[in-house]
Amino acid sequence: MKTYRIRPLPLMKMELDKGRFTYLQNYGTRIWVPIFCWFIEGADRNILVDSGASAEDALKYTGNRAENIMSFEEALASIGLKAEDIDVVIQTHLHWDHCANTPKCKNATVLVSEDELKIARSPHPFMSGPYKKELLSGINFTAVKSPYEVAPGIELFSAAGHTAGTLAVAVNTEKGKAVIAGFCGLRENFEPPEEIRKAMPVIPPGIHLSAIDAYESALRVKEMGDILIPMHDPDLLDVKSIP
Repeated sequence: MKTYRIRPLPLMKMELDKGRFTYLQNYGTRIWVPIFCWFIEGADRNILVDSGASAEDALKYTGNRAENIMSFEEALASIGLKAEDIDVVIQTHLHWDHCANTPKCKNATVLVSEDELKIARSPHPFMSGPYKKELLSGINFTAVKSPYEVAPGIELFSAAGHTAGTLAVAVNTEKGKAVIAGFCGLRENFEPPEEIRKAMPVIPPGIHLSAIDAYESALRVKEMGDILIPMHDPDLLDVKSIP
């Protein structure tokens, strides 16, 4: 069985309300949330999951406090690559903090779910804020349906709820199946506090189109993954490789 490693590449961090990530929990608690892109090591192509964003992007689009960790170019250089070396970008979804650097990957095939691409190009006003049309123009997206095999041992599957077309990314590793969750969440989404865990084994993301769909997707990811990778968990800042 083909196996891979996942390399978390942190680009910046934003100060946000924790309740944005844990529905009905932790409102009013401020935390610093990292923004990553993820390199899948071991494939015969250079595959990146999301492309992240910078602190300047955060200021431009939200006004939130943010600090850069390293630029997109520095992050790729740390693994011996340049933006033009990326062959495939998998977009878990198309909120600005997940795709701001994708236009730099000019030689890449950009994979996104059909539902996500449709809503990103014409979002409902209620959820239009995180979608930025200028980041989507000029990109030749390849729209896919769930499930979708990117390569042997790398599969995309629906994790809808946070957005209409969120995709999770399942990757075979030497220590089991690692799943990049796709939706904006923390470790606590999969490991709720003891007092609520029996009634609610997962917490859906605080920002969602459907709390029920988001809950079911979080549960599916938890059940599928031997290794769970929440998209914005601060503990991952110290992780160089998964596994």
